[in-house]
Amino acid sequence: MALLIKPFGELPTGEEVPTANFHQKPIVRCRDCRAYVNPFIKFIDNGARWICNFCRLDNVTESYYYAAMDQGQRVDFNERAELYSGSVDFLASSEYMNRPPMPPTFVFLLDVSQ
Repeated sequence: MALLIKPFGELPTGEEVPTANFHQKPIVRCRDCRAYVNPFIKFIDNGARWICNFCRLDNVTESYYYAAMDQGQRVDFNERAELYSGSVDFLASSEYMNRPPMPPTFVFLLDVSQ
């Protein structure tokens, strides 16, 4: 038995994983379950609030993330990878770091049983 884990492996179409950058602002997350904003949330009240698709909590859209709605879709939809892509690399600000990043860790397992 073998297990190979490759985070953000190549997409079937050969494209790279899109990135979401919040420019030193906190990443938008549900205030209850802490789920990240994703393509399956629903914006209401002309984009002023959004409903989490995991816990169904009604969240307030932060002012730095607010965008008006046009026919049920945010006007900046095509500029926000986290709203249209299932795989997104979130670029976190320094507030998410308690310590410097750790170097990669490798684990080797050898099965010597008969």
